[in-house]
Amino acid sequence: MSNPSPALPNPANRSNRLQHLVDLIGIPVLAVITAFIFGGIVIWITSGSLLSVQQAYVGMVRGAFLKERALSESLVATIPYIFLGLAVAVGFKSGMFNIGVEGQFYLGSLAGAFVGQAFGQSTSLPAIILMPLSILAGGLTGAIWAGIPGLLKAKTGAHEVITTIMMNYIAYRTVELVISGPLKDKVSSAVQTPAAAQAAWIWSLSSIPARLKDPLNALGVALYMAIVFFFIGRWIIGRTNLKNRFQKPGQRRFASLGFALAVGALFFFLFPPFTRVAWPFQDPYDRLHIGLVLAVSASVLVWWLLWKTTIGFELRSVGANANAARYAGVNITRNMVVAMAISGSLAGIAGTVEVLGVTACHCMPVLFSTGYGFDAIAIALIAKNDPFGILAAAFLFGAMRNGADMMELSSGVSKYVISMIQAMALLFVAAPAIIRSIYRFRLRRRDEESETLEPRLKG
Repeated sequence: MSNPSPALPNPANRSNRLQHLVDLIGIPVLAVITAFIFGGIVIWITSGSLLSVQQAYVGMVRGAFLKERALSESLVATIPYIFLGLAVAVGFKSGMFNIGVEGQFYLGSLAGAFVGQAFGQSTSLPAIILMPLSILAGGLTGAIWAGIPGLLKAKTGAHEVITTIMMNYIAYRTVELVISGPLKDKVSSAVQTPAAAQAAWIWSLSSIPARLKDPLNALGVALYMAIVFFFIGRWIIGRTNLKNRFQKPGQRRFASLGFALAVGALFFFLFPPFTRVAWPFQDPYDRLHIGLVLAVSASVLVWWLLWKTTIGFELRSVGANANAARYAGVNITRNMVVAMAISGSLAGIAGTVEVLGVTACHCMPVLFSTGYGFDAIAIALIAKNDPFGILAAAFLFGAMRNGADMMELSSGVSKYVISMIQAMALLFVAAPAIIRSIYRFRLRRRDEESETLEPRLKG
């Protein structure tokens, strides 16, 4: 009996995947374009000149991409947006509407600044320990703060929208009280926490050559890259013909570990001298920092968690239909708390990275209002809660935020027009029927049905 011939690639399947991709990104892209068109109309009506529209948008592009350090500053603004957009998206995927990421961001900032100062001054820990410890403190604080509304929702039915909004205000006032009182810097005339130890700072890209002169810092970079390439190796083996050579899971892990250790060794020995010879980031005033690498890594990690793990499957099941998930044996209470804790940890990490990587004093001032947390809700919705879509949406919002001042200087148009454009983009994404009617854009029925499922408020 002859063996069946291998199945040939089906062009229809490839076409369906392409159509799905077009459907997935079509509405958000058209929503953003339409928001800019309507924003231009508003500028035209209020200024009475089409030239003002041109000057405003040209100024925004210059401020976001073309002037000195413009692109790096746009990326600096993008970093917290990525973390916070992921935080909101994890909640949405789990059926939880986390409006409290701004408060979790605040408390994570305070915790990271406190650990970076307290442990750095008293124990002189090296950067390989103190920087991750500060980030962990911010993430843990955000997780605890966000876990409280999750537990209240699971145990008492208290709606997370109400509880997270209320806990935002508690977080604001608590942070103000602590910074103005026990954690106030006694030396500075400004109301702020003491500066964190240098070992806790999030490295700017321009400082990396000097940082890597310390062998412990080089070891930390090598360990990070080894971990990254361990998972890359697992992915390569699973996606190529190598899986036939390494058929047992133990063999795959061993091969991936060997690959990771080899890459880590190369980074330990070769990366430090490379940065001293041919490092492209030489501007000492450039604020772009390694938080960008951490943010992109967080996007990959969240994607893997949601789509490749049992925990992620349970979280998405609870978000899609809590009653069906309960019937299938999923622990609803645990998953609600876990979802909010993961969401809060991402928000807390964002705060720590912002304080230790961006603020000039590497401390937390009492007036630390950013609005990042509320913008992140729009970012998650525009990206349809996709971790990789959040990277693009966060960059868009970061560029608009960075280009707003130059837009105002170039045209006289208020920089708050940017907020209006962001709001309209969110409106068009939240009401896709408007975009479909304007552009005669038709989604497949399956995608239309999925749009009504997430995100949504659940009573």
